[in-house]
Amino acid sequence: MTTTIQVRLTDQRCELGDAYAQKHWTTPPKIAVLSCEGMCLRGEVARRAANLIAHELAPDRTVRVCHGGLLETSGGMRELIERADHILLLDGCALACGTRLLKGAFPDSKPNVAFTDQLFELDRPAFSVDEVAEAEIKAYARTVAERVIAEKLNGASAQPVAAPTQCGKR
Repeated sequence: MTTTIQVRLTDQRCELGDAYAQKHWTTPPKIAVLSCEGMCLRGEVARRAANLIAHELAPDRTVRVCHGGLLETSGGMRELIERADHILLLDGCALACGTRLLKGAFPDSKPNVAFTDQLFELDRPAFSVDEVAEAEIKAYARTVAERVIAEKLNGASAQPVAAPTQCGKR
């Protein structure tokens, strides 16, 4: 079994992503917001919380960045990361997939990471999004987004919001 994978960057460009990025090239640059994109409940909550932060709760200070754009040789999403003074990354759990992908594309980056599974209360073990009602997922995402803004953006703490735990523990 291999312990690393190699991903080839693509010369293809996402024109819609480039146009989105260009709209968000501001001075000073906005805080780049990335998230876990996992299919499980924790990944879904992280993804939705990141969208709430960038599109609803703090759009004047933040910009949502697409992981796919990080795998282009150049382009708007890469440029948003390169220009950002601050990178906020919402990882759904201790697997830290979002952080590992960002570090693969930008080894010198120093993201401010929030482990979102520790920022909401789940009263039962659940893995898949179909095990929890849509209204609950929305509420969890809003709780996470509000806590991340309070603890990460209002003061931009460099410390993780919560310590990561093993996925099976929650």
